[in-house]
Amino acid sequence: MKLVIIGKGGQGVIFFSRMIAQVASMKGFLVRSTEIKGMAKKGGTVEIQMKIGEGLSGVVRRGSADLVILLSEDLMDYAKTFGDKVFTFTSEEIEKALSSVPMRYVNTFLLGIFVKKTALFSCDDFLKIFDNQNKESFKKGYEYVQSSTRNSSKRRN
Repeated sequence: MKLVIIGKGGQGVIFFSRMIAQVASMKGFLVRSTEIKGMAKKGGTVEIQMKIGEGLSGVVRRGSADLVILLSEDLMDYAKTFGDKVFTFTSEEIEKALSSVPMRYVNTFLLGIFVKKTALFSCDDFLKIFDNQNKESFKKGYEYVQSSTRNSSKRRN
């Protein structure tokens, strides 16, 4: 699997990639990645290219990513240069994260949303690697998807 994670400095791009890599490694997959941090401390673009279970290098060629995880909507055009399948968070999901958990755990909440929506990884695998506070934030994000899905299907009926 070829993943690219893109966002801005301070959004948790490196955290996202490291948690995904740790779970994939724990499952026995070889993980290779590259970190392009550039202007991360000044809100600049941060990009992680990652290959799980394939290749000798972490570099993902433009147009070849299986999935791009985008943490900053204004980088959509750039994200699409890596592949057509781009995962983004809705403004409601981001607002819910900001209002539900302390700021330092917002990215863990969002990771829970990502895991639930994509089903690429198991919730239990992430719960094994987190400390208690990250675990709680992750579960809140994961469960938020379940509750918002139930609420939207009730509104449609």
